[in-house]
Amino acid sequence: MQAYVRLSILFFIVGSLLFLSCDSSLDGNRIENQPPRTFLTVDNIAIDEDNRLSSRVDISWWGDDPDGYIVGYEYAIGDTSEGSWNFTTRTDSTFILPISPGEETDDVLFAVRAIDNDDAVDPVGASVVFPLRNSPPTTELNPLELPPDTTYGVFSFGWNISDPDGRATILRTEIAVNDTTNGWTEIPIESEDQENFFVTFVVNDHSQTTADAELYLGRSFRATGETLNGFQLNSDNTFYVRTVDRALAQSEVEETTWHLKQQTSNILVLNDYAGSVSQTKLNFHVAELQNLGFDVDVIDISGGTGLQGGIVPLSSAFPRVIQPTLSVALSEWDHIYLFSSGLTRNINYAQEILDRFFSEDGTFFASIPITRDQSRLDDPLFNFLPISSFVEVSGSQIGFRIQNNAEIFSMAGGPNLRNTGGINTEIWPFETAGGGTSLYEADLLLRLTGGRLQEYEGTSTISAMNSEGNFVYFGMDLTEVEIVADDENNDDNEDDENNGDNETDGLRELLEELLINRLGFIQQ
Repeated sequence: MQAYVRLSILFFIVGSLLFLSCDSSLDGNRIENQPPRTFLTVDNIAIDEDNRLSSRVDISWWGDDPDGYIVGYEYAIGDTSEGSWNFTTRTDSTFILPISPGEETDDVLFAVRAIDNDDAVDPVGASVVFPLRNSPPTTELNPLELPPDTTYGVFSFGWNISDPDGRATILRTEIAVNDTTNGWTEIPIESEDQENFFVTFVVNDHSQTTADAELYLGRSFRATGETLNGFQLNSDNTFYVRTVDRALAQSEVEETTWHLKQQTSNILVLNDYAGSVSQTKLNFHVAELQNLGFDVDVIDISGGTGLQGGIVPLSSAFPRVIQPTLSVALSEWDHIYLFSSGLTRNINYAQEILDRFFSEDGTFFASIPITRDQSRLDDPLFNFLPISSFVEVSGSQIGFRIQNNAEIFSMAGGPNLRNTGGINTEIWPFETAGGGTSLYEADLLLRLTGGRLQEYEGTSTISAMNSEGNFVYFGMDLTEVEIVADDENNDDNEDDENNGDNETDGLRELLEELLINRLGFIQQ
């Protein structure tokens, strides 16, 4: 009986299931997806007119979905029409809200709406109006990137820009020269976060007193193909710069004035002779070059002293920026003639500042008294001078001297010379660097401890030309040598007259050999 009852129940359950499976219709109402809701951390800003916000604001928000989850948000600024919304998965960000061009204040709408996992968008969203006040940008000239007091036809300017409302609010930065009423030249902004700007000008034509100049950008000296005009040669000029933001607010105009000299020659004289006799030395060298028929330009770099006998800083008469400004500036001349009072001066920077000059086939002459400093034997300077090593001394030998009227012999066809610089002038002979040419040797004496002097018969080179043939070094002060005339020992009147001619000619024959024959100095 019990087995029968259990079997009957089983048949009842199976039958019920079969009956239900035959009826596929279900009664009830489907629940539609509910859109998400959006909330801003701040939905109202109540401040007075004098305390408006800057255009750089931090905004945060969140969303809630009653039957799913939030996958992202869309936000819009000012314009909330379709197509103006931007998608993000963030719930906060910093925004630069745009102020209408030309307006100092503005009320800017920010709206945001949530999107759920069924792509439903909050139909209402959240919004807030930001009362903003624009802050003008700022411009600041970089004093380390400005021209010295006086330049020839290459000069550079550097400046920095910023904006209290954020760097992204800046629209442009622009420059003018001598005249701000006839328009400004815009300087390209190459990235949104660029703050530093650097430009270089190269004067095209020095033949007129009013000139134009090519504009180059950056330390890489990139040509723009753009020309600015109105530069005044042999006169003071003023450079102006300003910055404009997206609301068209302008920074204060920054300016700097410098003197622009007219380049009149393809030969540059660098006066690096320090001390009270500097101008006298300059007059001597310029007169000797003019005696050869050369007109020259001059830069006085004789200022500055080295600390405790060290190397002087690079002359402040040069542009402060070596690459590209000074390098390009010096390459404007075909030949450079430098005279200096010592090897601790600006010659130490020659290898760096003359790279472009030499690459453009420039030739260089330097007259610098050569003395040996034991601490400087490995100095990079001696990678530039045509010197492989100094002559060594030992024992009681402590140096070399050249006496008054001692002979200086040409080793390569130039005129013979003699010393007029005093009875005990210090000078140190050297070995010429490989491939170079020894040009002059001097009749030297060894200096011993106690001040005694002794005959010397070893290497006595004091002037050489480098292996490339574009640099002649003369290791004495040219104002302290004179040419030995072939007939100076004759006593007749005719020879005395010839001697007078030689004296009038000064160092003409020497400079002809070193500058014209060796280095190819030629006036253009």
